[in-house]
Amino acid sequence: MIESIAVANLTCAIVCAKWALDLGASQVRQMLFLFAGLLFGPLPLLVLYVYSIENAKKRGWVGGRLV
Repeated sequence: MIESIAVANLTCAIVCAKWALDLGASQVRQMLFLFAGLLFGPLPLLVLYVYSIENAKKRGWVGGRLV
């Protein structure tokens, strides 16, 4: 049970760090998202998702349009 939670949090941490890199975050913010993913699991992914939607909306990209 604990091993599966640890693997899920590790996966979330890696995805958070990669997504922060794609969104143009600094290395310090990438490391913060990595540690946040290790500790809190999918919650930092939600934060990054909302950030990417707001960023797309601000720039007028397709991902920021409301249907």
